[in-house]
Amino acid sequence: MKKVLAIAAAALLLWSCAPKSNSSKGVVLDASMNTVMVVSGSDTLTFSTMNADKSEVDGLFIGDTLEISYEGDYTPGMEASKVAPAK
Repeated sequence: MKKVLAIAAAALLLWSCAPKSNSSKGVVLDASMNTVMVVSGSDTLTFSTMNADKSEVDGLFIGDTLEISYEGDYTPGMEASKVAPAK
């Protein structure tokens, strides 16, 4: 019984420490080969897209509306995990 409780506690601890997946929707204000800047409400957000999954977009163009996924809390210039057209 103690093993089961220990395993359950370890699993819960690992789950609670995992980075939270977030996303933001916004209109592209600027884009380059490795970055994108979007306006989301009254906020301007900048992401690195160097390693992001961009398979659902055919280029990043000013005026496009995108959904950008990322891990953890937003910080300017952070790595995006996925860039896709907003739905």
